[in-house]
Amino acid sequence: MKYINLNDYFLQIKKPKQYSIEEVLFTGQAPDKGLFAPETFVHYDKTLIKYMKGERYADVAFRILYPYFDDIPEKDFEAIVHKVYGKIKAPVRELYQNIYILELFHNWTFAFKDFAAQLLAGVIEYFLKKTNKRIVVFVGTSGDTGPAINEAFWKKKNIKVYCLFPKKGVTPIQRKQMTTLGENIFNIEVDGDFHACQEMAKAALNDDYMKYFNPTSANSINWGRFIPQEVFSFWFYSKIAEYPEPVIFSIPTGNAGHIGANFLAQKDIGGLPVARFIAPHNLNNYMVRMLKNMKKQVAVTRTYNCLSNAMNVKQPNNIPRILYIFDNDMDKMQKLIYPVTISDKRTADIMRQVYKDQNYLLDVHSAVSMAGVFDFLERHPKYRDYKIGAFLTAEPAKFPEKIKSIMGFEPPIPEKLKKQLAAPEKNVFSLKANDLKGLQEIVYNTRKSS
Repeated sequence: MKYINLNDYFLQIKKPKQYSIEEVLFTGQAPDKGLFAPETFVHYDKTLIKYMKGERYADVAFRILYPYFDDIPEKDFEAIVHKVYGKIKAPVRELYQNIYILELFHNWTFAFKDFAAQLLAGVIEYFLKKTNKRIVVFVGTSGDTGPAINEAFWKKKNIKVYCLFPKKGVTPIQRKQMTTLGENIFNIEVDGDFHACQEMAKAALNDDYMKYFNPTSANSINWGRFIPQEVFSFWFYSKIAEYPEPVIFSIPTGNAGHIGANFLAQKDIGGLPVARFIAPHNLNNYMVRMLKNMKKQVAVTRTYNCLSNAMNVKQPNNIPRILYIFDNDMDKMQKLIYPVTISDKRTADIMRQVYKDQNYLLDVHSAVSMAGVFDFLERHPKYRDYKIGAFLTAEPAKFPEKIKSIMGFEPPIPEKLKKQLAAPEKNVFSLKANDLKGLQEIVYNTRKSS
């Protein structure tokens, strides 16, 4: 599989430069602030989709992902996938009649970001073992990406991680998940929003001084962080449906990497009979406004501080990839995607409703996913007989203050999180927004650490 810079696609260059998966992973962002994407997407035969029923998550992941990583010998990639996903947990259950949930929060850092972070780290480690190269990884986070990336790369040889997070934009638990690891993990609290963190991380990739340290990205601008999430749709489908039964998926949408990767599963590309994708947003609703106004770009002014803080993304990085997936055709997008804005009040109401109905506690992001399901069914009752799958993204215990304010009680805290809350912080720095020089100094001053 060869990759292109999407800037070339949108410029309609007939013979764009091709890149290997190794170049894609170690560059992170394509030249001129572009995004990498494969020249062609993978279509999976119906026989393979049927065969996935009853398989382990690692087996499904290997079958879906290998075509995108086929520069790696097949046995080597299979070994990486099974090492990462051999004991992974991704349970599915029916919450209401015909409404199913996929719990993606039972692993390393109790959030769905673990799946892609661990595979990215595993593949990068594989390539690094073949060289004496050292790299630095930059990542901006709105809450869940940072803990997942830090955990995935922690203690990995020849790798340093610089994680930028908004000083006032993450929960105390999310902060401690990032800041208590130490070793090769360095955290920078930024006096700004997630967009400021993301822009600094991207600027570092294109900075001449930083290139001395071989920088790459662990945000979903890196194809290696983006593509592993496509597995979720195939795994979920294998648990709730019989091919060619159509289904509907609801995927909470922030930076649009999660839902973007799963758009690749759609029938016209991946072969999975997904009738509609529900894309519930909080007030940071870029794609909602795109599809409402049928515009490929919409204005952004501010980041709204919503309950679902990990989705507080005013300008998603992955919109160009999504346009590419849909052949730059807004009509195609509108036919498949149901975008909806979920208010904080609606988020809280859904948490209370689901707990009352099913004795099931949602976190604030998963509640946005469920709210999307209910909103969709209210507006489109003809789909009530379809099986609908809601992607649940985080453990409620990561947000105890929010849970208590909404539900009146605190969720039980896993032992690992209790230990992290009590642990001292290590390798933490502070910067103002847009302070690339300050970031350079941090990287230089920590170059010999770990």
